[in-house]
Amino acid sequence: MTFSLQEMKHIKFSTIFILILLCSSAMQSATAQVAALFQDKEPIKLTLVTDVLALENDKSEDPEYIGGMLLHHYSDYKFDAFDLKVKARGNTRRVSGLCDFPPLKFNFKKNQLKNTIFDGVDKLKFVSQCRQEEGFRDYLLEEYLLYNTYGIITEKSYKTRLVIIEIKDFQLRVPTISMTGFFIEDEKSLAKRIGAKEFEGRVYSQDSCDIETIDVLAMFQFMIGNTDWYVNTKHNIDVFEKKDDKSLIPVPFDFDFAGVINTPYAVPSKQIPITRVTQRYFKGSCQDQQTFYPVIELFNEKKDEIYALYDSFGLLPGAVVKKSLRYYNKFYKIINDPSLMESSFATACQGPFIPKSISIK
Repeated sequence: MTFSLQEMKHIKFSTIFILILLCSSAMQSATAQVAALFQDKEPIKLTLVTDVLALENDKSEDPEYIGGMLLHHYSDYKFDAFDLKVKARGNTRRVSGLCDFPPLKFNFKKNQLKNTIFDGVDKLKFVSQCRQEEGFRDYLLEEYLLYNTYGIITEKSYKTRLVIIEIKDFQLRVPTISMTGFFIEDEKSLAKRIGAKEFEGRVYSQDSCDIETIDVLAMFQFMIGNTDWYVNTKHNIDVFEKKDDKSLIPVPFDFDFAGVINTPYAVPSKQIPITRVTQRYFKGSCQDQQTFYPVIELFNEKKDEIYALYDSFGLLPGAVVKKSLRYYNKFYKIINDPSLMESSFATACQGPFIPKSISIK
């Protein structure tokens, strides 16, 4: 079969046009997997009206949902209103008395969400400001940045959205609570995005998980100075099962005990041989030393982007940003110095840690 030059030009143009359509469709599909709420970084303004006393006083093992109304403000005169259910969640912040107000979980009615900022979501975790005291807003913003930092390193991470919220009691029995907080992507949305499903089974150890993912996770926790996590008990870790190869993917959350933040209530576990959360302790798997080199290279590649995230974030005092980056400077000094790596990472193994020479970035 032969074609004229004009026909060949038409075929070439048609092929290119089809490829453009296919690529555009693929890009739209990938974007559609991320709910509208998490496609922007600008803080959103909300008002929650509910039974505030019920939320504050529920110390039960399994808090119950109560009714409420949520307003999303576009301006002083324009807003969307949603009927929803809300409940207190979490353990340490809610039960211990450390915080004035608990973290929350929002349960939306799906039929109200179309063409709104909450389109595509169902249940959302809300991280609240622990106390109204000076400095606690900074702690929350620092934790928000840690979610975003992990998102720079890997897509197997929770997306977040900053919120400025007023919480009003429906009977006006207590003053309005004004705070900064942030939403966390729900488990089902993350699972769909990474081609996995929530894993409800038992995880015998972190070595049962995908090696590359657990190495990246452990390195990140070492970077931020967080030891408040355990894979086998799913403590501050959600586990997902990939649909293609059935591998287990651990995803971390809750970073308020991280040394880089150093909240006044953060203490290291008694099972860990450190006395302050600002001390780093590596909890990764004991593996052949060469397996760490690609992870170190990944963190070196992402360094500029991570530092730029902090430098461009205008909601924290400059002193807090500098403090965080000084803490990260020490991490990068460790992972690029063989002798420092040996003394730091040997905690994961019984035998000596003998890394190859690594060029300092």
